[in-house]
Amino acid sequence: MERITPTLISEYLTCPQWVWLDRFGDLTQRVDFTPIERCILEQTVPNDSALVAEYTNGAPLTTIDYPFVEQEVSETKKAMERGDEFIYHAHLRDRHFESRPTLLVKRVGKSNLGDWFYQPIDAKSAHEIADNHKYALTLHALLLEGIQLFRPERAGIITIDNAFEDFSISNFETKFYDALDEIQKILTGDRPLLTLSKASLNSPWGDALIREAEQLDDIALIYKIDRRAVANLHKHGINTVEDARTMNIDKLDTVIPFLKRNGLERMKLQAESLKSGEWFLRRSPKIPTNSVEIYFDIEGDPLSGVEYLFGFLIFDVEKNTEKIHRFTAERPEKESDLWREFLDWLPQLPEQFSVFHYSGYEKSRLSFLARKYASAMSESDEKNLEHFSKQMFDLNEIVKEDFIFPVYFYGLKQICKFLGFAWDSVDAGGVQSIIWYEEWLRAGNRDIFETIVRYNEDDVRATKFLKEWLVEHAT
Repeated sequence: MERITPTLISEYLTCPQWVWLDRFGDLTQRVDFTPIERCILEQTVPNDSALVAEYTNGAPLTTIDYPFVEQEVSETKKAMERGDEFIYHAHLRDRHFESRPTLLVKRVGKSNLGDWFYQPIDAKSAHEIADNHKYALTLHALLLEGIQLFRPERAGIITIDNAFEDFSISNFETKFYDALDEIQKILTGDRPLLTLSKASLNSPWGDALIREAEQLDDIALIYKIDRRAVANLHKHGINTVEDARTMNIDKLDTVIPFLKRNGLERMKLQAESLKSGEWFLRRSPKIPTNSVEIYFDIEGDPLSGVEYLFGFLIFDVEKNTEKIHRFTAERPEKESDLWREFLDWLPQLPEQFSVFHYSGYEKSRLSFLARKYASAMSESDEKNLEHFSKQMFDLNEIVKEDFIFPVYFYGLKQICKFLGFAWDSVDAGGVQSIIWYEEWLRAGNRDIFETIVRYNEDDVRATKFLKEWLVEHAT
């Protein structure tokens, strides 16, 4: 049996089909998956030495870096037996599992090694610990148990902000073993149900899965079906989009777990939309109106832990004029300057305005940066930011709740492209913008940064385009 690794678990969590298709599928249908895309997916930090040095206060590290796996595994065990304080990029392996925690930290306590044991820690390009990190950390802990005959109760991550967050491994074991069981079934050839998600779209098999679903007319094409409900839908003969379009909701209302009547009605209407190519209005949305409209989009790079571009399109409704305004951090260390410039700009805005954005990213990033730079903010800064935040209106909520569109995903690009808006760059997207920024940091090519700026401008223009369409078709 193939060894289970954190990478394999990450692929399963992203898209269960990925695990199966890599082993049993047509590999000619698989697209390339670059190292930087892997870093984004697993939230690894390409150069984690600075985070580790900060966490260990610059203490000496035992670094595991050898040409052969067997040697790395052996040297890791020797370092643990010696009681080295910090083991950097350890290599753990047994017959069933294999992993490389960023850091093993010596802790006081009884184990097979002596009066100490080791706790696993990973460096992650995240601001807080999440379940996808916990799976890998639990795997590290199981492997450590095999060496030190003691399983650490807690494990954690070093965040991109140099904070440490941990969790109780015993409280997570059920989730871990449930996922492990599913992965092992897939590895023996049991193909998981076909489902589509935004995450699966970003896998190497995203395009192939959509093509397969289209050929089968599979219900996986219907947006926002709870993955847990799919098997029950199949049991009741709902296998295709056409089946969903013609299904009798009264008969299914109480027999499909995780899908109540409202969800079935939405599913049926979504199927009708996909078949007809038409959009539908479910209910009339309430969209704020103001004499000044601000369209807002943030670009961030989780690998470098920076929000590096605030882009705005400011539209004066009465004068029918618009202008683009932006704040940039061309280097990660300039983020604080971007934040200060943004705060200093807020008092210049008129008293009455509305801020439109798409998805919760912008609001969450403002809240995060306010906490990050709290010590540098005055009382008036806080009041201005609070006022700005209260004017923010997420168009994504309107799109998801009040409209039905004949698309598979309800991202800004999928919706606006259906409605007729075109981005200048054909490969524009959130992941691509991260790749561009990392390339800019590495090579310093001004053309790359300008490409990001143009992409961000397209995003705010698309947001304005969408808002105006929604207002026009809201009744």
